Amino acid sequence: MTEGKSSRVRSAKRVATAAVAVLFMTWLIDYIDRLVITLALPDIGEEFGLGTTMQGLILTAFFITYAAMQIPGGILADTKGARRAMLIAAGGWTVFTAASGIAIGLTTMIVIRAVFGIFQGMYPAASMKALSERTTPAQRLTANGIMSASNPLGSAIAPIVAAPLIVAFGWRGAFWSVSVLGLLIVIVLWKGMPKPLTTEELAAATGQATTPQPVAQVSLRQAMGLLKSSMMWRFALMMCGFNIIGWGLVSWVPSYLRENKDVSLTGVGLLSGVPWVAAAISMMIGGYLFDRFLKGNHRRVVIPVMVVLGGLLVMMVRAGSAGEFIAWETCATLVMYLAYMQIFGLPLRMLPPEYAGVGGGMVNFGGQLAGAISPFVMGFLAEHFSYGVAFSFLGTGCVLAIVGALVTPQTPEAFRAGLGRHLDLSESAPKAAPEPVAVSAA
Repeated sequence: MTEGKSSRVRSAKRVATAAVAVLFMTWLIDYIDRLVITLALPDIGEEFGLGTTMQGLILTAFFITYAAMQIPGGILADTKGARRAMLIAAGGWTVFTAASGIAIGLTTMIVIRAVFGIFQGMYPAASMKALSERTTPAQRLTANGIMSASNPLGSAIAPIVAAPLIVAFGWRGAFWSVSVLGLLIVIVLWKGMPKPLTTEELAAATGQATTPQPVAQVSLRQAMGLLKSSMMWRFALMMCGFNIIGWGLVSWVPSYLRENKDVSLTGVGLLSGVPWVAAAISMMIGGYLFDRFLKGNHRRVVIPVMVVLGGLLVMMVRAGSAGEFIAWETCATLVMYLAYMQIFGLPLRMLPPEYAGVGGGMVNFGGQLAGAISPFVMGFLAEHFSYGVAFSFLGTGCVLAIVGALVTPQTPEAFRAGLGRHLDLSESAPKAAPEPVAVSAA
């Protein structure tokens, strides 16, 4: 290896390492800023005189706009560049995190959280695009696994950070405090995100005779073409079922522990994080198994996982103590996230990298639509019936995920055949499997 080639290989490794580190940190702050409200809801409800139905509406306002921005965010990243989209997203959500602390009532809080959702909704697809631009094909799955683990890990860290801030400064002060973290991450994105890999760096790092090209931007017409794929929308349905469970647990477990189990706010922060540490571990295990042994036929994983998960959710609802509830929830998330890569991994792995933003936005739209449904429905059920009935609603997610698994293509060949009706893969991807792209579901 010549000195120049060796230098380009080292440069490519540095770019990938720096990109993963920046994206991982940004996702953690994304989740802390997003989820501080789940710890603050009881206090917000008390101050504004709101029941759990209206508290759920506050959460739903965020998820409606967050879901709506997934596809536009993907188009923006694919056509205008990932770094620009990420900076706009992080700057905007930081401002409206702080603004959440000055809400004077239900209406203003709903408006603020809806705008907050617009900016956060721009970020997921841009992060997928950014990772694809800064890694080689051989690095992408490992890099993706690290970046994706930030999602459940952020769910674990958020209550641990938020609880003492609420105790020390009140719920308004907690929002202002975590917005400082958002400001810091904007600076990190601006100064720390490396430029995409060049053609020379890709060639040196891969050692291929045929030089792989950097991830390209696509036209608006090309990006919109993917939206016609019913197959991609079926994967979105499966992700919707998965996230009905995930967002339902994240949104309402803290309030349930405080109001029904008389757990202190600090205790809630600690207990709420435990299941999501298990989820982060499970996601990495599931990604490894997917990559090594189960590259197709996700039905073999998704259906058994959802059946077992349904039984664990029943045990969680029947738990008599807070400790028993968290133990069953931890078992549930450990099982649940084994299926994450099976649901999200196949479509984004098989898509050409230049469509990473739009494709990720489509699948993620289904997942975030669940966030618009689950918090509000569960809040209504908790207020008018009981928390037990509210948590039982999560079984709906198991059913939707199973239905999605039954109606989606089970092999890469079937996926490419269906996709070929909407995209010209002859130019954007080789006849063999395209390079894998980054996978993350916020």
